[in-house]
This record gives sequence, structure tokens and C-alpha cells, in this order.
Amino acid sequence: MEKTLIVYDDVFLEHLTGPEHPESPDRLRAIMKGLREFKLLENPKIKLEKPRKAGLDELCLVHSEEYVDFMESFCRKGGGVLGTWGGGVVCSRRSFEVACYAVGGALKAVDEVLNGRFRNSIALIRPPGHHASTELPYGFCIFNNVAVAAKYLMEVKGVSRIAILDVDAHHGNGTQEVFEDTSKVLYVSFHQDRIFPGTGSIEEVGRGEGEGFKINFPLPPYSNEEIYLKALNEIVAPILDQFKPAYIFVSAGFDAHHLDPLTGLGLSSLGYVEIYRWIMEKAEKYTGGRFTAVLEGGYDCEALGKAVPSVVATMAGLTIEVDDPPQKMPENLRNAALRVLEKVWKTIANYWTL
Repeated sequence: MEKTLIVYDDVFLEHLTGPEHPESPDRLRAIMKGLREFKLLENPKIKLEKPRKAGLDELCLVHSEEYVDFMESFCRKGGGVLGTWGGGVVCSRRSFEVACYAVGGALKAVDEVLNGRFRNSIALIRPPGHHASTELPYGFCIFNNVAVAAKYLMEVKGVSRIAILDVDAHHGNGTQEVFEDTSKVLYVSFHQDRIFPGTGSIEEVGRGEGEGFKINFPLPPYSNEEIYLKALNEIVAPILDQFKPAYIFVSAGFDAHHLDPLTGLGLSSLGYVEIYRWIMEKAEKYTGGRFTAVLEGGYDCEALGKAVPSVVATMAGLTIEVDDPPQKMPENLRNAALRVLEKVWKTIANYWTL
């Protein structure tokens, strides 16, 4: 059995957002260039396969049929801009079809792990998804790829207790909203405080049956792997011990990298490696090693060309050397980050034994 599946196709380059737009096809070009340069696509532990196209029934696991029809019509007529920059989404004529392949890429990545062909998988897709809600494109996102894949697992495959770890620098407001009131999905988000979309406060813990199952870490600028790993080990790990997920998703944002032009967090490629090693350890403990990462944001091509290959290699049990050392965090911001973790601990301790 090959260890790690990459789902990718050049169709994802056909979602055109215009010159100077940060969510551009160049993101995936940089990732694929990095994978080739590190010779990961030649390694027998890694296999690249094409996505399938999601059908209407699958899209409607999360999105309304009216919304899907609107997006199809809007793109067929040539597309344009929906909303404003930052919260807005740029669509071209092919964007609807590409977005269907993006959802299908996430589903393909899940299916091939479920059927035992691969231990884990990563869907290198665009447009990203975690800002999209049931009836609203938002923040570069058309359909919520991870949310659809999680609903597919629950409603089609009968898998309950799904954990979603969102490491994008922007809060996944769409994903949190979709699963706001369910205890079947544990959603954990690490994101930069006080940037787009302005959600993801510590107090947002879910509602109804989902109360306590939504955990947010709004971090100050320059937060690095030390902070992430402390939070993972001291807060998230004991929660996973109690939740016992049957499957793990990663909303795989790479805009927490210190080079990212849209954000101000401080992860390095090594930091991403350490985070994914932690995820793999938890997957071994709870899911037989099964987990799927789905690309979200990340807007610096140099960072993408180093961090994503580093993560893919780690998922396959390999090691590559990249020139991207850990970043030191200013002491005042480190102290601020530790205070955030303390506040999260106090809030979540009302729902879990920590």
C-alpha cells in the first residue's frame, strides 16, 4: 500500500482570479514545482491521482440547491466579483466546474483512505473552502470542501465523531457555522486574532448540542510552533482523548507561515512538520493513521514551495531538508499568546476534563 495520496490536477489552474489577486493559480504551480524539486512525486511512498467531480447531491450535503444553481449560472455567464475584496470571491467562466472538482478532490482523498489504498491523503485543490457557508461564497471560497467531505463521511459512509483541525491563519467561519450545533464534529481553529473574517473568538464554543465542540485559538502576530504545540499538547490532546475521533481532517492553510503577505503569524516549514507529526501521532492513536489534509490558504509562493513539500514528505514518513528555520517570537507577544492559551483553557474546561 502506498502511504500517502496527493490529489491534484491542472484543472485547478483554470479558476482565474485576475492579475495581482493573492489566490491565484501560481499558488499550485509553486507547490507542484516544490514537490518535483524535492523528487517527492517519484517516491514510491507517494502517489498522485486526479480528482473526481462532485455531483449536485454531494454539494447539497452542505449547500442549498438554489445556491449551487446560482453559482453555476453566474459562472456560465462569465463570472465576475461577488462581494468585496477580502470577503469577496472572483469567479471566471470555468470557476464553478473547477470548484466542483475541488470538492470532488476532497472526496477522492477521503475515499481512497477509507478503502484502504492509502494511509493518509492531501488534496491540493483550489478554490479553497473554509470561509464558504451554506448559501454564501466568501473569502476566496465557493464551496466548503472540508465541510462537504465531513458531511459525506457522516451521512454517506456512516462515520461519526470527526475532528477538524484548521491551521489556516484566517478563522474558518464557514466550517464552524456548518457544524455549529452538532457534537459529532469537533472543530479546532488556530488563527490570527483581529484579521479577516473577524470571527473565531474564544467565546465561540458552538451552540445547542454543539456547545463545547468548537474551540478557537485567536493568536497574536508572530505566534510560532512553540505556541501551537503547547496548545495542541496541553488543550487539544486531552480533548481528543475524550472525543475519540473516527476520522481527522486538516484544513491545511499555509498562510500562518512567517513569509505570508496577508497575515502576520510565525510558523516555519519545520513548524508545519512538527504540527503534522503531532497530527499523525493522534491519527495513529484514534483512526488507524487515517486522516486527510485539504488545502486552504497560503499566499507566498516561496513558502508554499517549501512548507507543502515538507508536510507531504512528513505524511509519507520521509524527511527533506529545507532552508526555513524557526522564527523567534518577541517576548511581549509570546506572553500575549500564552495568555490566550490560558483563556482558552479556562473556557473549554467547562466542557472537557483538561
